[in-house]
Amino acid sequence: MHFDNPERIKVFLKDPNKKNYLKIFKEVLVLWVTKKEVPMYYFKHLYKKEIRNYRDYLGTKEAAKIREGKKLHQVEFTSILSNKLNFSLYCERTNICSPKLIGHNLGNHFFWDGNMSQINNISDLITFYEAIFEATQLDTLFIRPLSQYGGKGIFLLKRNNIKNKLQSQYQNLINGNYLYNEVITQHPQLTAIHSNSINSLRILTYIHNGEVNIISSIFRVGTGGAVVDNTSSGGLFIGIDHKTGTLQNKGFRNLEFGGAVLTKHPDTNIEFLGFKIPYYEEACELVKKATTAIPNRLIGWDVAITPTGPTIIEGNEHPDLYAADLAYGGLLNNEQIRRIKAYLK
Repeated sequence: MHFDNPERIKVFLKDPNKKNYLKIFKEVLVLWVTKKEVPMYYFKHLYKKEIRNYRDYLGTKEAAKIREGKKLHQVEFTSILSNKLNFSLYCERTNICSPKLIGHNLGNHFFWDGNMSQINNISDLITFYEAIFEATQLDTLFIRPLSQYGGKGIFLLKRNNIKNKLQSQYQNLINGNYLYNEVITQHPQLTAIHSNSINSLRILTYIHNGEVNIISSIFRVGTGGAVVDNTSSGGLFIGIDHKTGTLQNKGFRNLEFGGAVLTKHPDTNIEFLGFKIPYYEEACELVKKATTAIPNRLIGWDVAITPTGPTIIEGNEHPDLYAADLAYGGLLNNEQIRRIKAYLK
């Protein structure tokens, strides 16, 4: 982490829950020496009074070595994961449960139902999507860039507001590359927490001696009416007790969004501790099946829960480890992370 965002600096300076500056200085010095890097990641959360085991958290270099480690990733598999169109088509071919693919576009070439249309103006674009809505009888399309992360560029196209939305998104669409999926119907228990976003699980998997293992799983939930649950867009993340499938006590928000630690959702006041994730065991089995089909050693799976079971939104070939590291109180105590570190030596 770098303090390139003024909001992060303000949050740290004003946080009444930070350790005294002498203690902060000592701990930073210890990490500087032991991790062999300037530990800017410390100021994301480890400066808080309740964090006593600050040495159990991944350093920036350690996390990057795991995320980018060539021994953990093969281009044949990462090429499937890194492109959402490739991933969606592969899931269809291998019978991995994922949101139905409706169409896509590469620049001003738009593809649907086995046909290609070249879009030259806003009128053509409106006609193209009106035909999709008419044929599919869908009310909404979930539109996202093929290779963006963190919820960037995602929007919902609704049948009853198609002209206004396409007027504002026209340049983005014809100058970009997008995928159109059928909108997921979320399990009502997760909708109750925050109804505007699909609140997903991020499950990390690691293949060790041919066996797929779960490293960690967190629940990500949107806030403030946002249509995405990504932490980089202001969402919260909460650790999941793998044995019970229930949420832990604390929900976290990234520092640039205030760095709050909450025990209940700020909009709905639903408490996290003990909240049971529907179909959690099935979600774990689904990502294990998907990992067998795409055997990259390390993958971060985003999983939605529908009223009838889990569905995989996407797989991340170089998953961020920060949220799991924080939610689980330091991943250096995690058995699978220890195995990865030993493997990468």
